Amino acid sequence: MSKLTDAIFCKNLPVRDLKNANRVNLWAIAWAASLAIISFISRYDWYSATLPIALAFVFSSGIGVGMFLAYKRFLKELDELERKIQLDALASSVGVTLVVFGGYSILDKAGLAPELQASSLIVLMALTYMAGIIVGRIRYQ
Repeated sequence: MSKLTDAIFCKNLPVRDLKNANRVNLWAIAWAASLAIISFISRYDWYSATLPIALAFVFSSGIGVGMFLAYKRFLKELDELERKIQLDALASSVGVTLVVFGGYSILDKAGLAPELQASSLIVLMALTYMAGIIVGRIRYQ
């Protein structure tokens, strides 16, 4: 159980890596919050006006670019082992999402499943990525 809690709470990461990881997490929370706010506001039928849509797109995309750049910096400054763990987790996340999306689209086209929401894929990617990081840290500790 100790290895699991160490992996979840990043006990073995240097301070620099923790600061970079926290920076990425803050950007990710800001991006998710921007999407949630925009989705909530969309209930008020402003999607028919071009300017609010354009502003929402620029706002959310700008935060997304900030998150991407913070994550890129995070990966660049990691040591080799933690970078391998991160890249393995990313590969697992993309692979699982592609396989699930492919299989689900077959069910959707056959009318056996409801239409797939993009948010479901984002959640699947995030959960698979987190699991990959935890498994990798346990494996290489």
